[in-house]
Amino acid sequence: MEITTGIAIVLIVFFSSSIIEKRLKSIENQNKRVIEVLEEIRDKK
Repeated sequence: MEITTGIAIVLIVFFSSSIIEKRLKSIENQNKRVIEVLEEIRDKK
């Protein structure tokens, strides 16, 4: 029973960290795009 619980906890941590990493990458890409747009606006002035 303890081994099963341990394995379940490891899997939960692994998958949640994977999901968090994907969301951070998405946020990073959005931030890069926002910076590009702001630079384009700045360069037009």
